[in-house]
Parts: sequence; C-alpha cells; structure tokens
Amino acid sequence: ALSFKRISKDTIEVGIHIADVSFFVGEGSILDKEAAKRGTSVYLVDRTIPMLPEALSNNLASLVPDEDRLVFSAVFEMTSLG
Repeated sequence: ALSFKRISKDTIEVGIHIADVSFFVGEGSILDKEAAKRGTSVYLVDRTIPMLPEALSNNLASLVPDEDRLVFSAVFEMTSLG
C-alpha cells in the first residue's frame, strides 16, 4: 500500500507499506516452505494468485483501509523537486 500526506507547500510524506506476514507464518513451517516456492502473490487483471492461503492473504495479512494491521513501512519526505 502507498500513503501520501502533504506536509507543506513543497513537501509530501510518502509511505510504502507491506503486510507483516512473518507474524502469521512460522519460520521453517510447511506454510513457510510453500510460500518460499511461490515467491510472491501474482496480481492479474481479473484475479489474484496468492502466495498464502486466502484466510491470510485476503484477511489477516491484508492491508485494509481504517483497519489496524501488522506492517513494515518505509516513510520518507519528498520535496517538490524530488
């Protein structure tokens, strides 16, 4: 997910956010091994092929507006000059 917030006339705060699926997937578990094989979710025009089971990928580990979720975020400020 991406977030944007105007800080001043010339500055925007930009956030890049990704769900923390590691909270739900134990290291070395069967689910972890299967996710490693898949590598990533695939997003097509008409469907998604998730890396994780639907209960995780579409619910618990899915970023939903106005819902608290576990995430890793990179947030930075960018001027109008980039």
